[in-house]
Amino acid sequence: MSLNGGGSRGFYFNTVLSLARSLAAHRQAPIEKVQKLQCMCPVDFRGVFQLDERRRDAVIALGIFLVESNLQHKDAIVPYLLGLLKGLPKVQWIEESSERKGRETLPVAENFSFCLVTLLSDVAQCDETLRGQILEAIMDIMQVLLDICKSPEGHDKGTNITHLLLL
Repeated sequence: MSLNGGGSRGFYFNTVLSLARSLAAHRQAPIEKVQKLQCMCPVDFRGVFQLDERRRDAVIALGIFLVESNLQHKDAIVPYLLGLLKGLPKVQWIEESSERKGRETLPVAENFSFCLVTLLSDVAQCDETLRGQILEAIMDIMQVLLDICKSPEGHDKGTNITHLLLL
């Protein structure tokens, strides 16, 4: 692993990804172990999610588990991911130190939002019973972000407009 993290996600990401993939390999992954993975993800605290690098990595790992396990425990995971999607406009983005950032690196909010929407789109593709709900949630959040971009002064001052990047 290089000092600046170039090309390598790091130990924590590799660990949660390995956990997610090993759970996905089970015919029926134990819910308690999946819940441990979900506990590493951010929680809604008074309508705001705090997303640091580890929590973002845990969300991606949870989504990878969901897709690679053929949607095991979708009843617990999909509502959580949809809630996180709906909370994107109020996320408190906690970024890594500036020494790890590079010019060629995408902004954290854009990168994470793209990953979340892609994972949810994969779920919608695999399960037509969830398709309408997921697509509606994606369209709803796009409308919210469009409204904020059109008139930022009319929205909650807690929203960090500089991090609102269209999905």
